[in-house]
Amino acid sequence: ACRSARRPTRRRASCAVEPAMVPEARRPHGGRRHALVSAALVCVGVSMRFCAAAAADSLPARTPLVEVADATPANNPVCQNSLNALSGCTVRLAAEAACSTAALLNNSIARAAFGCRNKTLAECSTRCMDGLGAFGLPLNSSHGHCSVQEQLMKQYSGTPQLIVAFVPDPTTGLEKPMLLPASVIDAKGLPSLSYFGDYQRCLYGDGMQYCLLEGSIDVGPATLQALMGVCRPSICSEDEIQENLKTTLSRMKLDGGNLHCHRATDAAPPLEWTTGRGVALGVFAAIAALSVAGTGLCYRGLGARDIAAVGPQERTNAGSRAPSLLSAWSLTRNLDSFHKLRAPDPDVDFSSLDGLRVVSTAWVILGHTLIWPLLSVQWENAGMVLPPNGRLTSTFFQIVPGGYFAVDTFFWLSGFLGAKALHSKVRKAPSLLSPLNFCFRLFPMALFTRWLRLSIVYAFVLLFTQTWYREIGRGGLLWNIGTGIGGGGCVSSIDSDSCKKYWWVQLLYINNLYPRDGALSCMGWSWYLANDMQLFLLVPFLVLLRERAGKLAGWCTLSLLTVASIVMTTWVIWHYKFVSDPVLGQLGRPGDSWPNYSRDVYQASWFRASPYLIGVASAWILDAELSARRAAVVTPAGQELAGGVTPAPLLGGMDIEDAAAGGGRSNGLAARRRPPSCCGPLTSAALQCISLAAMAFVVYYPATRYQCDSFTACLHVETAPWPEWFNAVYGGANHAVWGLGLACLMHLSIARAPGTGWVAFLLGADFWQRLPQPGHGAGFL
Repeated sequence: ACRSARRPTRRRASCAVEPAMVPEARRPHGGRRHALVSAALVCVGVSMRFCAAAAADSLPARTPLVEVADATPANNPVCQNSLNALSGCTVRLAAEAACSTAALLNNSIARAAFGCRNKTLAECSTRCMDGLGAFGLPLNSSHGHCSVQEQLMKQYSGTPQLIVAFVPDPTTGLEKPMLLPASVIDAKGLPSLSYFGDYQRCLYGDGMQYCLLEGSIDVGPATLQALMGVCRPSICSEDEIQENLKTTLSRMKLDGGNLHCHRATDAAPPLEWTTGRGVALGVFAAIAALSVAGTGLCYRGLGARDIAAVGPQERTNAGSRAPSLLSAWSLTRNLDSFHKLRAPDPDVDFSSLDGLRVVSTAWVILGHTLIWPLLSVQWENAGMVLPPNGRLTSTFFQIVPGGYFAVDTFFWLSGFLGAKALHSKVRKAPSLLSPLNFCFRLFPMALFTRWLRLSIVYAFVLLFTQTWYREIGRGGLLWNIGTGIGGGGCVSSIDSDSCKKYWWVQLLYINNLYPRDGALSCMGWSWYLANDMQLFLLVPFLVLLRERAGKLAGWCTLSLLTVASIVMTTWVIWHYKFVSDPVLGQLGRPGDSWPNYSRDVYQASWFRASPYLIGVASAWILDAELSARRAAVVTPAGQELAGGVTPAPLLGGMDIEDAAAGGGRSNGLAARRRPPSCCGPLTSAALQCISLAAMAFVVYYPATRYQCDSFTACLHVETAPWPEWFNAVYGGANHAVWGLGLACLMHLSIARAPGTGWVAFLLGADFWQRLPQPGHGAGFL
């Protein structure tokens, strides 16, 4: 304001006022100096006007300088007076902040304008307040600070600037409101999307209520959810408060605007009893009864001995003497199964797969902890996470969104173990590969056993989420809001009308395909199970092709499918100009639009097939290596192997007698030795380095894609940091690169290659074997 007053010829237009707007008693006379003083005072008043317009929800009409908000309905004058008083409080806080500034009070022109040349700073501050009041602002020095109710409304409501305290100015010593910005990013960054305020303190303030306003804000092509909490008098109705906030909604460009208010005196909502909840309670009671009965029979089978003094194996055997159905429900028997450890094999080591599965589960949960709020209720400081200035631009922070690659780890594990199990089955019963047995025995039984293994736990979680899950957080602030992906927030993305209508789609494992508009509103993360089941349909046919048509035909088909998945994904990303990132791709295209990267690419099984097929290839490579070692180990009696050593036990749990019987010899075998390693130390070290480098690249390099000039620039491939071709290639190949790196590393560890002891140390400890089963349930929950 003072700089503007010194340059009247340049800034006169921005500070000029009509003379009629200044009262006669306050209108300055006496030449250029008084004109400059008047201009300075007017500039302060105009600045206060914009301050008030930016923060006030409504303001009574006094002068043309003050923006008039939508009027509160007149049927409740007490509420209207309270809300209008909040506007005056907002203006007074801004005026006090301006009139206690040392730069203004120490300026000779301003002091002349205020008539306090020889007065103290406190007196000048008082004159400043009175002077601003002369320009039509609803304040003067006699008003004092805001009332308790006004302070409650101001301090406990969510606003871009939060009043935290009145502190002495370090220069003037006057009390000054301290404003703390809710967002600390610059103008190019993403604005804060949610201002929750202080729910608890507002709720228990005298005569106050807390209201949550739900809506959305368009930021470029993205539609982001926004929430704002306001603290208002409990005498005001929701309609009155929402009407009063219309100007704020318009200024914030907030679409929607559903308002829900909470009072400390509100009664808890009544519990709704439905048929589904009754059925669920019956199922839960039956499970509890079966568990008690099975455990009791296990104790009875042990007799009167102390159960703690009996070993796990004896408790299991005692439980097996009970009826088979009840023994399966015995708690002691099932808990003991967690403590069972596989017998160590000197030749192969699958123990690292247990640790890999548990760590990957924890990684997925870590990633969801950060990313899920961005797609549902929003972070209050979303700009601290999202580009261009958020944590996503940090290289080391990529370990959190890198949890998306843990899903590829599970795809690799599923393909590897599924192919290994089916090959083992057909080797023991080759007749299963006949056309009749394959169509009516191998394929349907493999599919049914896998469906049954997954669906029992899946159905239980689905039943719970659609009946009693909503009661867990009933009454919570953000529990029942209607924002978020798929039209749901905390609870509606799990328990929804769409899920109750299409629950059968989940158990058929086609929920990533149908319905197209409700895939994310029913346990949104369960798309992985649908992908896994759909990809498993390929494994029996690949096993059949490899065993009947030959290894070359099998490898050619497997390679063709893998390359086709990569090329097709790359083309789709290029053609539709997707940003190949699960976070930005979801934010850049609304969930109901077509095509959508998250739904139509990231969650499509044919685009996610590459790590799964690489897992099948890993099982084939390991099988070929085991076969080669068996051929090198099994020799007639009296015949030495290369190097003058005697034969060793076979890999994969087979012994020499079994292998000899398969080759037509039942005896006459030499002693045992450990087979040679799959590769030498240098080769093993080089492969490990290459694998780790490839996996680290796809996880950490995306930090460069978030380093945009603005948030909206990151949402368009044309303005994003990466070239369009690299964006498409990365999106098509990153899952395959992760799968290849993981396959190489795990193969070396399983085969006990030199220098892989660190993998077994980190992932092969015994306690990891006890965690995969609870970890599998944690993945559902």
